[in-house]
Amino acid sequence: MTEYSYASSKLGKVTGPTKDKSREIFDAAKAAGHDIWFMWGYDGDASNTEHHSGRALDLMVKNEAAGDWIRDYIWQNRERLRLQHVIWEQHITSTVTQPGVRRKMADRGNTTANHYDHVHALFFEGAYTAPGGGTPSTPQPGKSVTEVAKAVLRGEYGNGQERIDKLRAEGYNPAEVQAEVNRLMGGDPVPTKSVREIAGEVIDGKWGNGDDRVNRLRNAGYDPAAVQAEVNRLLGGKKTINQLAREVLAGKWGNGAERVRRLREAGYNPDQVQREVNRIA
Repeated sequence: MTEYSYASSKLGKVTGPTKDKSREIFDAAKAAGHDIWFMWGYDGDASNTEHHSGRALDLMVKNEAAGDWIRDYIWQNRERLRLQHVIWEQHITSTVTQPGVRRKMADRGNTTANHYDHVHALFFEGAYTAPGGGTPSTPQPGKSVTEVAKAVLRGEYGNGQERIDKLRAEGYNPAEVQAEVNRLMGGDPVPTKSVREIAGEVIDGKWGNGDDRVNRLRNAGYDPAAVQAEVNRLLGGKKTINQLAREVLAGKWGNGAERVRRLREAGYNPDQVQREVNRIA
């Protein structure tokens, strides 16, 4: 695994408390088996207000499991770490704006800008408070993965995001538990992405519609009902890219600059919509 001396070598002029937090998060992740291969901190460009403040960290990871764990660790310790917000996989969770609600962010065009390869955290000013008394900041699992998988099959953990949240709250890795559930059920496909990531792809029109979507999700090892529930939560009343594209083709959004303006004002990405229009036209 990466050593802290290397990972922190480009933090720059971050505040003392921010550097202390970087060490805590790095060490906690490493102890849990997750690698932060690099960290970015201070940015000399004053237009990058968060990083220029010296109170922000970008924690680079190579897989989703590491990002999930780091994001959850920061959030679980938000009060002690004086967290303002944390961003992971194009979703922001703030302690100020709609506190605790994971909100989908606009598409910024690439993996890094959309925070799929790093967790971003911004902290308030104030002294650093270390974990007290050596008490672990995250819950410690009390059962084997197989025992928990059997409990999942009995319905004790619910479905979809509810299940994921309950498993994480008890200190389990949802992906590991789901893999064991699949093994116990006879080798169904093992999902490789989180429900929220698949929901984002559904919203972008990558899984089709109707029965076709249901069948494709099920064949890939996902629970269509759980994915749809997450789609509904993320959209909060908005429409999918595919729905918008069909409305565009029906002439409901106008043309040219007018269409672009109306889509943007409604909170949609005109380029994404146009790509879907081109695909289905």
